[in-house]
Amino acid sequence: MGRRDTRRQLILAAERLFADRGIEGVSLREINLAAGQRNTSAAHYHFGSKEALVDAIFEFRRPELGKRRDEWFDRLESEGRAADLRSLVEAFVTPLADEARSEDSQYLMFLAHLFLHTPGDVGEILRKHEAGEQRWSALVRAALSNIPAQLVMSRLWLMGRHVVISLAVYQRRGLGIGDQVGGFEVYLSNMIDAVTAYLSCPVSEATKTQVRAARASAGSTPPKDASGTG
Repeated sequence: MGRRDTRRQLILAAERLFADRGIEGVSLREINLAAGQRNTSAAHYHFGSKEALVDAIFEFRRPELGKRRDEWFDRLESEGRAADLRSLVEAFVTPLADEARSEDSQYLMFLAHLFLHTPGDVGEILRKHEAGEQRWSALVRAALSNIPAQLVMSRLWLMGRHVVISLAVYQRRGLGIGDQVGGFEVYLSNMIDAVTAYLSCPVSEATKTQVRAARASAGSTPPKDASGTG
């Protein structure tokens, strides 16, 4: 087995074990065994640490996801639909849904464990690998120009977590009670509808009040904006 094949086997084994038990619940030795490596130090030799293996999983999965999203964006732009929010959400969700259909990928559950069990670190981990999503988030911010950018980014973060965990649960358990009509395609389309509505819903008076209070507490003067939060 060549060096590249060894790295690939270690990455897939780490993804599978992290998906099952989380990063903290897995040792490099267990990853070696799951990858079928006789050399008990293979994972350490190739990656050095579990943190480096996490990075390697992102580097293994995200280029293909980014390529599929870029194909969506190119098509939307050529069709004049790059400002259509539902189409942008569909472009984000569909490549992840393809992962949920795959028997060879545990990437979604791996991400779900990051969201659920490493809340203090996951933002920094994702930012290290976000280049492929900058185009998408810029298009979404432009489509939601009536909502303050900081609130849009908060909604995008929550949206990403919701979509990943929902699709990971589907991949692991299938559709739940009440989601059977029409199967996965209806479930997915309904999710895209719901996420679109979530991102675009008006900023409530309660949230505007909280924004003003937070700005006042920080000693800043709230700027005027179209949403009236200023």
